[in-house]
Amino acid sequence: MEIMEDCEVNLKKIVAALDLSAYAETTFMHALALARSLQAELIILNIINISGLQSLDLVASQGFPVSKEDYIQKTNRERIRIFKETYLSRTEGVAAKIELRVGVPFEEIIRILRKEKADMVVMGTKGRTDLAGVLFGSTAEKVFRHSPCAVVSVRGPQHCRLPE
Repeated sequence: MEIMEDCEVNLKKIVAALDLSAYAETTFMHALALARSLQAELIILNIINISGLQSLDLVASQGFPVSKEDYIQKTNRERIRIFKETYLSRTEGVAAKIELRVGVPFEEIIRILRKEKADMVVMGTKGRTDLAGVLFGSTAEKVFRHSPCAVVSVRGPQHCRLPE
């Protein structure tokens, strides 16, 4: 067995990949606890899935006054408000910021991990559809296979340890 004596583990930047599902809170709590314990920066990441925007193109092609750009801007404003109130407001003592992206979720997660030179990503095993197999078979599994950093997978709130 090869011992990697020169391998330095330095966890200073953590990305919390959050959607708006019931699993986001548990994922955030794990990421925040890790960031606090490790004195790491926390990046709260949310992605508007581009596949959902394709229906807007179809509606616009039928002559309805729908703008994908307007939808993205409105959604980003609303999500920034939600993420500031729900998550960023609880990061006292931790350097934290919100990153919003539009695209294919796993591709955008990998892109931000590389851009930010993240040391770890924390994400749920289920997403907004609440279908573990679908998400784990797509977004989470692809992140596990392609991530340039450590991946922490968080199970849903029903697995959360409550104080006794």
